[in-house]
Amino acid sequence: MRWMMLMLLLTSCAAMAQDKQIVPLRYELWWDERSFWFIGKELTTPGNAKLPPLNNPKFFSSKFADSERLFAVAEEEGELILVADTDGDNDLTDEKVFRLRQRGYHRVFGPIPMKIRVNGKIVVRHIGVRVDREEDGSLTPYLIVASRWKGTVQWDGKSVPVTILDANADGLVNEDDFLFLGDEFEGRRLPVSGRLGIEGRFFRFHVPPTGEHLVIEPIQVKSATVQVRGDEASLTLEDNDGRWTLDGRNGKVSAPAGEFRLLEVTVSRKDSQGRNWVLTAAAYGPAAPRLNVSEHGASLEIEPLKVELIYNRKGDEVEFSLDIKTANGMSLRGLTVDNRLPPEPKLQLKAPNGEVIAEPQFHYG
Repeated sequence: MRWMMLMLLLTSCAAMAQDKQIVPLRYELWWDERSFWFIGKELTTPGNAKLPPLNNPKFFSSKFADSERLFAVAEEEGELILVADTDGDNDLTDEKVFRLRQRGYHRVFGPIPMKIRVNGKIVVRHIGVRVDREEDGSLTPYLIVASRWKGTVQWDGKSVPVTILDANADGLVNEDDFLFLGDEFEGRRLPVSGRLGIEGRFFRFHVPPTGEHLVIEPIQVKSATVQVRGDEASLTLEDNDGRWTLDGRNGKVSAPAGEFRLLEVTVSRKDSQGRNWVLTAAAYGPAAPRLNVSEHGASLEIEPLKVELIYNRKGDEVEFSLDIKTANGMSLRGLTVDNRLPPEPKLQLKAPNGEVIAEPQFHYG
């Protein structure tokens, strides 16, 4: 519903958005325990780093905008503590000790202010760190988003909030990060640069690595209609010039004419009981199907879904899984009914005489 309201707002305003806009973005501390970025495996040695006295330390490193940064996790009075190279000098002896805090469902370290040199200036970018202890006693670390850039796009006197998340927590805005139009995690998620089409209106947008502003400008393209069976649809197309994110309604998506790779598709449709089904499928690289949008338009068929049962024998046990693909070969990434996951399916195993010997249930993984 929020996606639909956002589309209506942008569509009603787009006719007046004829000029290039440079939208200022402000950096602010903001914690999101839902977004993690895997750092890597434990280091056997911290190299030539200067270290304070630490009890049973484990070392990790992660690449930031200007340099590799070292993290040390140690034990103190039965708890884990963390020391981070916040200024990039490879010296942990003058750094603050961070202790675990409760954030959502997890106990984490932070927010940690990382001093990063960008364009000859020192800026502060905030991160968090979550450390999971595995069954074998090893530690697995993750960086956590602990800040964002916020702004507002103005169209015809109406405001649309914009949020940039540094999803890989490296201090810069780059291709691994996200732009949200609308409220965080409830609006439209986009890359931080690309091309956007909403019901026949097309725009080019980008956020520079420093994140200080969003540039968005309308562009003129030769377009045609892609027919999709659904009430609302979103397509991500790619050609040699980059990606297009395209939204449409009533089974029609206005797209640039040309030959593309179809990377993602999201379709929503109500059934006879009024329930809203949302399907998302994706394919990248050589697996991405081709979509040729001629001047006369195109039709995108993703149904019927193809379900393949996969089994893997492990000793005396057999593990079953389902591989679900669309009719054009894209992998199913999500399926919801009224914003909820559908019931988990069951597998029925029968003996040669027809007797049911087992009915295991699948679980979402």
